[in-house]
This record gives sequence, structure tokens and C-alpha cells, in this order.
Amino acid sequence: MDTRRRLTLAAAFCLLPLLPLTIRLTRLQVMDHQSLETRAADEFSRSDDEIVPRGDIVDRNGFILAQSIPVWACFVDRKMAPDERALARRLGPVIGMRPADVLRKLSASARFPWVKTDLSYEQSQKLRAARIEGVGVIASQRRFYPNGDLARSLLGEVSPDGRGLSGIELVEDSRLVGKARKFRVIRDGSGRLIYKSVEEAAAAPEPLKLTIDRSIQYFAEQALREAYGRFHMQQGMVLVQDPGDGDLLAMATYPANPLRDPIVQDAYEPGSIFKVVTSAAALESKSVTEKDAFFCENGSYKIAPGVTIHDDEPEGDLTLQGILEKSSNIGISKVVQRIGPIAFYRAVRAFGFGSKTGIELPGETAGELRPLTSLTKVGLASASFGYGVGVTPLQVVTAYSAIANGGILWQPRVLGGAGEGVRVRRVMSQETMSVLARMLESVVDEGTGTPARIPGYRIAGKTGTSHRLDLATKRYSNQYNASFVGFLPASRPRWTILVTIQAPRGAYYGAEVAAPVFAEIAKRLLMLDAIPPDDPSTVALARGR
Repeated sequence: MDTRRRLTLAAAFCLLPLLPLTIRLTRLQVMDHQSLETRAADEFSRSDDEIVPRGDIVDRNGFILAQSIPVWACFVDRKMAPDERALARRLGPVIGMRPADVLRKLSASARFPWVKTDLSYEQSQKLRAARIEGVGVIASQRRFYPNGDLARSLLGEVSPDGRGLSGIELVEDSRLVGKARKFRVIRDGSGRLIYKSVEEAAAAPEPLKLTIDRSIQYFAEQALREAYGRFHMQQGMVLVQDPGDGDLLAMATYPANPLRDPIVQDAYEPGSIFKVVTSAAALESKSVTEKDAFFCENGSYKIAPGVTIHDDEPEGDLTLQGILEKSSNIGISKVVQRIGPIAFYRAVRAFGFGSKTGIELPGETAGELRPLTSLTKVGLASASFGYGVGVTPLQVVTAYSAIANGGILWQPRVLGGAGEGVRVRRVMSQETMSVLARMLESVVDEGTGTPARIPGYRIAGKTGTSHRLDLATKRYSNQYNASFVGFLPASRPRWTILVTIQAPRGAYYGAEVAAPVFAEIAKRLLMLDAIPPDDPSTVALARGR
């Protein structure tokens, strides 16, 4: 065999191992090119989302009630950090934790345990610069309420993943969640970013404006806190509404629960504040005039076998105004007997009781209202002074706003912005409402509502005290609901205020417990808007005492 042939065979022998490699490369380059290119793109070029902060919630004047702030969290991939003690010694000083506390976090069974979820921006940058193997940093958003617990029952709660759980945060969740910014990112083999481009611009949500006034909300909550200190009640509620358009200026509960709002979700028997409905029905139907008198049986009235109605104070003959001033159960039960169940039921429905108001809040209840056919003589009498009916505080304040504005029922609203309020219907004639408003002024001037008086200002309102029903025994307990609801200035109403104190200790009458809270809030509102007194001389006399 000549030399050339031996060299050719040797070369062929050396190249023989490359044949399978050549075939493999040919397959990869020709047959599998498209799929491999796609896989490579998925590995090195990906679309990422940038978190867009949840939208702010602001009051009617633009003050922030809720906002999202950026926070950073760090976690550990346990497979990449087998020596946990060494990692803890290195990680702890960087994020401001003791190594022992870091080890405690790493004791969780998860592969990616969270070590710290509230890193500051400086800590997150320091941690990234440290390049500790197995430790990752993630940016997120945390909901922040700059006014603390102010209006928390109304605002609600947000889950750790940024979704609304209750209140405004829940019902307006879709408006508060922004559209994320999408990026196309390319990384090298070690995962380092080498290219980043915006694929889709972010759409940050506009601030959500409420009708609530932060200052008025504070006044309401402060007054409730002070009442809690005096009466240690189970719960207190205050509503402040603009009677001219239905806007709610304050919705306060104390103690507050961000996951539940009793103002719209709970119904209760209102007691004597419901007597205005019976009185309005009597005046509107012309069944009762202002001069008609009703004998109040000196405080005890047997309406049916085994059923006796009592008044706190024995009374003789009283007109409708006197019945409201003295808050006579006997008197109003005789009034409702004269007008009958149909006129009474129509009035109750006209004022909005037994129906949802349509407010923009979750879980609203319609309350409880017996059908017309079940209004027997006893049932009708008890309903006339607020027993046997279930109402929400929101329904009550809206009904009294209709009296304040001359007879228009507005849909209560808590979301502000463009557009006027929603007019539901005319409840009754303006003449009827004017007479009733004048009677409610006399309740404050001469009757049970005198603790709500403010020297120099005309105020209209009504007290209410009702036994609380024990849901376990279905019997009335020895606890009470104390209420006062009214509007001011009565000459040109600006605010309707409802105060309800549930299960106070010690004193329990609406005049003793709720009316002073009303007066305290009303004084602050008058000062806030610098409303001049109706009678300046009365103010001067009061200051001189």
C-alpha cells in the first residue's frame, strides 16, 4: 500500500467519529431549527409585567384616604443554599435581622420561605449588591391608609395579593386595579439583563373620589370614641348626609371592622325615631290635623287582651306635635289606628323602608317589613313606634333627609365625581314635610330632644330608644339601642345627622346617650363652615351664663 493510500485511510479513520456529530448538527440546523429557535427565545427572551400601584382613594376634597406604596420582600431558594447557618450569618446584617431570626424563618417546610416582606428600598438595593447565592428580591405593593383607622369600615380591606376584600376596596376593585406595563426582556446565559423594551404601556388608575369629607368623618369618629369612653357601648354609628343631593359626608362606626359595615349590612328596630313616618302618613292623608288631640291614657293603654302599651311618663290629651315632643307610644298608636294600615304601609314604603337604597357598597340589606296583610291591630300599633320593623341606619338618615329637603327622597351615594345625585321620588307633599319639620323643631326646643339644642341655631330632630332583641332567645333583652336623628340648620338644612348607640351601659335613653353626640358633631360642623346663627342674641345669652 503506497503512502498516499495509507494517509487517506488514516484521515478517514480520524474523521469517522465526527460523522455522527455532523449528522446531529445537520438535524439541529435544518430539521429542528424552528423549534430550537423558539425554545431559545423562551429561555433568553421573555415578557415580564411591572406592577402598577393600586389606585388611590380620596375624599371629596382630594385628601388621600388609601394608597399603595412600594415594598420589597426577600426569599431563599433552599436548594441553592444548603448551608443555612452560613447564609443566615451573611444575610441577617444586610436586611437588619439577627441570624437566629433568619434561621427561624428558614425552618419552614417550603422550598422558597419568605425571610422579610417589608424591606426598604435601601435594604433591597443593598441586598441586590451583596449577590448572596440562593436569595431573591421581589418588589410588590402594600396598601397604606395614611389616616389610620379613619373610615376603615367604609374603605374596607385588601388581600396580600392586592385584591379588594370588603367595602369600597371590594366593590370598586376593577377600577382600582391598574393595567400592568409589559416588557420584553433578553438575558444572557447567566441570567443577566442585556435588553429591555416596553411592549405595552401601563395604565395607572385614576384616583377614586368619594363623597366623604375627611374632616367630618373625623368629627364623627372622635365623637363616637368619646361616647365609648362614657357609655362603653357595644357599637356606635354616625351618618352625616347632605339632604340636598344624598351625598354621604361621613359614615362612622366604632369600634370599626374593616371587613363589615353595619351601617348598610345590619337592620335593627328603630324605636321612636320611626314615629315621624306615622306622623307623616297622618298629615298627608288628612286623617289628622295639627289641632286634633288624642287621649294618652295616663301612661298605660290596654290595646288588646294581654297586650298593654306603656309610656315613660303619664300623659293626658296630646296633639300630634305633643305626641312627638313627649314621644308617646300610646298617642302614636292611636294615630295609626285612625289612619289605618294601608296609609301607614304606603308611607313606610314611600320613605324607602323595606327596600335597598342602591348605595355603592357590598352586602346591603333591605331590612325587614311585614306584609300589609299581617298588620293586625297590635302589629300596626307596635310598628307605629318602631317595633316589628327592621331598618338600616342608612335608610333612616335618608328618610329624614327627605323631610329636611321638603319631600324628595335621594339615593344615598358615597362615590363622588361628575354628575348629580339620583332623585328616587317625591315622598310626600312639601306642605306635609314643612309641618313635620316644624314639629321636629319643637321636639328639640321643648321635648325629649332638648339635649341636642345649640344656642342660636334652629335644629329639628327626634329621639329613639328601643329594646334590643336577643337573637338566641327571640325575646327582648335588658339592653337598648339609643338614637337621635335630625337636621340643621332647620331654616336651611345643610346636614342630616344620625347617631345610634347600641347597648350602652348605664344611661340608655336616646336623649341621654345619642342626642349629646349629635350636638357635639353639629357644633363642629357649624364652626367648620362658619354658619351664622339664626338668632345671635341667644348665642350671646348662652355665653354670658
